[in-house]
Amino acid sequence: MTTNEIRKRFLDYFEKRTHKVVSSMSLIPQDPTLLFTSAGMVQFKNMFLGKGKLAFRRAASSQICFRTTDIEEVGNTARHLTFFEMLGNFSFGDYFKKEAIEWAWDFLIKEMGLPQEKLYASVYTEDEEAYELWKRYLPEERVVKLGKEDNFWEMGPTGPCGPCSEVLMDMGEDMGCGKPDCAPGCDCDRWLEVWNLVFTQFDKDEQGNLNPLPQKNIDTGMGLERLAEVVNGKNNCFDIDLLRPIIDHTCELTGLEYGKDEKVDVSLRIIADHVRAITFLISEGVLPSNEGRGYVLRRILRRMVRQERLLGVKQSLLYKLTGKVVEIMGDTYSNLRSRREHIATVTKMEEEKFQETLDAGMRILDGLIKDLTSRGKKRVIPGEEVFRLYDTYGFPLDLTKEIAQERDFSLDFPGFEREMEAQKKRAREAWKGSGEVDMGFYEELKKELGETLFRGYDFSELTSQIRAILKRDKSTNKVTKTEEAKEGEEVEIILTETPFYGEAGGQVGDAGKILKPSGKLKDIKITEIREEDMEAKVEVFDAKRPVEGLVIHNCKVVTDNLKTGDVVVAYVDVSRRQDIARHHTATHLLQSALRQVLGKHVGQSGSLVAPDRLRFDYTHSKPLTKREIDRIEEIVNSAILKNFPVLTSETTLSQAKDMGALAFFGEKYGEKVRTVMVTSESLSAPQYAYSFELCGGIHCRSTGEIGLFKIISETGIAAGVRRIEARAGKRAYQYMKEVLERKIEEITEVLKVPVNEIVSRLEKMVKENRALAKEIESLRGQTVSSSVEKLVKKAKTVGKIKLVSAKVEATNRTILRSFGDQLRDKLKSGIIILGAVIEGKVALLSVVTQDLVKKGYHAGKIIGEVAKLVNGSGGGRPDMAQAGGKSVNKLDSALAKAEKLIPKIKK
Repeated sequence: MTTNEIRKRFLDYFEKRTHKVVSSMSLIPQDPTLLFTSAGMVQFKNMFLGKGKLAFRRAASSQICFRTTDIEEVGNTARHLTFFEMLGNFSFGDYFKKEAIEWAWDFLIKEMGLPQEKLYASVYTEDEEAYELWKRYLPEERVVKLGKEDNFWEMGPTGPCGPCSEVLMDMGEDMGCGKPDCAPGCDCDRWLEVWNLVFTQFDKDEQGNLNPLPQKNIDTGMGLERLAEVVNGKNNCFDIDLLRPIIDHTCELTGLEYGKDEKVDVSLRIIADHVRAITFLISEGVLPSNEGRGYVLRRILRRMVRQERLLGVKQSLLYKLTGKVVEIMGDTYSNLRSRREHIATVTKMEEEKFQETLDAGMRILDGLIKDLTSRGKKRVIPGEEVFRLYDTYGFPLDLTKEIAQERDFSLDFPGFEREMEAQKKRAREAWKGSGEVDMGFYEELKKELGETLFRGYDFSELTSQIRAILKRDKSTNKVTKTEEAKEGEEVEIILTETPFYGEAGGQVGDAGKILKPSGKLKDIKITEIREEDMEAKVEVFDAKRPVEGLVIHNCKVVTDNLKTGDVVVAYVDVSRRQDIARHHTATHLLQSALRQVLGKHVGQSGSLVAPDRLRFDYTHSKPLTKREIDRIEEIVNSAILKNFPVLTSETTLSQAKDMGALAFFGEKYGEKVRTVMVTSESLSAPQYAYSFELCGGIHCRSTGEIGLFKIISETGIAAGVRRIEARAGKRAYQYMKEVLERKIEEITEVLKVPVNEIVSRLEKMVKENRALAKEIESLRGQTVSSSVEKLVKKAKTVGKIKLVSAKVEATNRTILRSFGDQLRDKLKSGIIILGAVIEGKVALLSVVTQDLVKKGYHAGKIIGEVAKLVNGSGGGRPDMAQAGGKSVNKLDSALAKAEKLIPKIKK
């Protein structure tokens, strides 16, 4: 049974049991506390914390996951992976243990056909309910009670937690560790965990007490790869259809054979796992770097290069394997296909970059080990040396550790940590940051206040009420609630509803003002309110969304005071918003133009939409040419001139994707999404759209409102990622006006004339230039003629043939040919071989008069032989031929040897 079939059967099974089938979320979670999505429950985390709301209480998913907790086990065991898919079914206050266990058993036995006699279940030692439920399906001796370390799940030191139950498969004694006490719970390959059922039923307080939750939840997780392994009777997850083809392809590329040597097999398995991980990570916009997610990506990429070296492979290989991953998984995860070229480019560049430093680093490490061994020192590599390898040569710590262990050495980890902390201290001293925003504070605030109602798509001003006033301590960055904001204070204000767009999706937040009307004005229409009649005035210089659904207004109180509960009027700076809208809609047009000119592999990797500019990062492997930039600008400005309508609508995420809307990595989309479509001509159907994207930003009503578009710069920012900076509307006009005026100023400065005399001055210079060119040409002809007379007098006779073989002064090949023509006319009969140095390279010319051509002499063959003497090549007709060469220092000796070549060279 294929993994695709297994995945489908699982989702279909739970869909029939009224579960909402939810698409896999990105590997890059929106949760700032997590680097990667490591489990199926991540996208439901708020539900388990009691903070979220969903339209359903049952869900099922197949979630792509990445975790490195057991990275050193990958390849050495039959079951560990860094990248995998997790099948899961979830209940949020709906069903509980009885249904979870019943359905798990039913699916594994009836749908997957697993042998009952090989299945075991483990439960938490105090969970009698689960123990009794499992005894309905398994003999008592195959239901095992285990302790807290194995069968109790906790999200953190406090909060939701509960017992769990694991379904285990006995893979046979030959897969075990051989220990007498080997049994379920042993961490060997015999007892394979197939499915983990977590029963979230307690809330752990700070004293460690387990208090029953009012809403009990179910969170299950089953590795798709492990399930495929047992369903298909394999003893190793690397033998399934998602992984074995990668190993086989690696063997095809390297000439290696899998299954003959365990060390080779381990390296092949590590590469097969890691290449899946990097393919998905890069497809979602992660790029190799020295921090955060980028460091993890770089770390596993370099582990793979290390495995290549252990296999004896020195050429770039990994980027070719990413294509195999796309081939295997591209039908299920279509974004892999659209980013195939980008994935390969990033992988190849990083691979080659590390190969350059790997040899140097290995020499240093080998030298260290040899030195320590020869001096009889402790078999411990000093921390400062480990840090030098990490900091200077880019060796991930675990790579140094692996190599050291192979040589029976260990690392001085405390010393390494001291060096690392010293570097961090230097960095902190060099840059004083403002600290990190407490996302948990805003999550709790949203839970308390509810979401801010955003009405900015329809209104730029409205009446609202202050829900909360927040103050930030600039030294600690800590935010606290306050009841009042006084004149001159900078605060964060939360309103019940707002017209202000909070920064998101690359678009900056709105600015404007919040005004508090006097009591007598509260019932007057907004349009009738005068600013001078307001009790308090607040300048809003930015609006942000620290967490989804909550808009905070960064403000300064200009006059009077504000209090929580005050009725206010919120005004967006409309002119600024229009500038932002022009740049946002222009960004959509730009991406469409890039995909038209460069190809469908182009995808957004990041963006900034501001009132004065736009910045667009996109996937492409090489710089744009001048012609490509001109073409992109032409396409965008053509769309602006055609004044296409810009239509927005709300639909479901699945419907939007089915209609072809572009979605981007790193963006979190709910079930309901907003689409922005730039229509094409008079057609408004998505398939005919000029541009069709998922987007929550502010846009123009039609493309004509943009006015003008101009690309300012195009640069590379990372492997396989380019950046365009551009301006739209009046900002583009201002830029072009400034550039034009600056250029005119530079011209007047160079020509030393006022602006109104530029044309007449240039016309005069053109006439003077033409006259000078004629004079130079005349002088050049005289110089050539004079030199030709001297060369004729120095002609040698080889046998009965006159030969001129000389180095001449020529700045281009036209002058060199002029020498040849004049010498031929003067000699009447003979062979001419001339050489010159033009732009730092050797230029050669051979001329043979017609009488000698009839006797079998061939200019092309002659010049070819001479060219060899200067590390060059060339050829041509019997009567005239040209050649070039690299070795300028050999030109004189080559021309001197020419007379010896003549007798030997005929037809």
